Amino acid sequence: MTKRVNCNLLLLVSLLFCTPFLGKASKRCVVEEENKSRTEGYDLSFRDSKNNVVSLDQLKGKVVVINLWATWCPPCLAEMPSLDQLYKDFKGNDSIVILAVDMDGNLSTSKKFMAKRKYSLPVYQLNSALPNGLSTKSIPTTIILDKAGKLVIKHVGGMNFWSQKFRKSLMDLSKE
Repeated sequence: MTKRVNCNLLLLVSLLFCTPFLGKASKRCVVEEENKSRTEGYDLSFRDSKNNVVSLDQLKGKVVVINLWATWCPPCLAEMPSLDQLYKDFKGNDSIVILAVDMDGNLSTSKKFMAKRKYSLPVYQLNSALPNGLSTKSIPTTIILDKAGKLVIKHVGGMNFWSQKFRKSLMDLSKE
């Protein structure tokens, strides 16, 4: 019993002291990656459920929000209502495009998923491989590109798309 308590205490203490450093390290890695790729454009395209292909080249001049997700991913599902509302709220803004990209590559399943939950957000899948600066092994991942097609942020993990600070930043980017 004492060994179990000591192990639990050790785990708790290490989480308390190490977590802040892990957060700083991961933020620094994203910023370093961001700075490397801010000068390069990305050759990337997506396909929707009607087989229409959209490339990042076609979206130049718009802020692009790319959300990588899957139907089996709990954090993805948790952020989906706020992502859908973000899409609805910015649908009329021609300067902002929101792409929900199903990483399973099964558009019929993801389309049924969206319809069952009455989401308006159209779904896409990758039509080409993610370039090095945008690739990830974790979902959800949200990638935001500015009007020039340059990386603004790559956030790995769930996001709060309800956040007024996030929405204001998105609007500010669209006005640049």
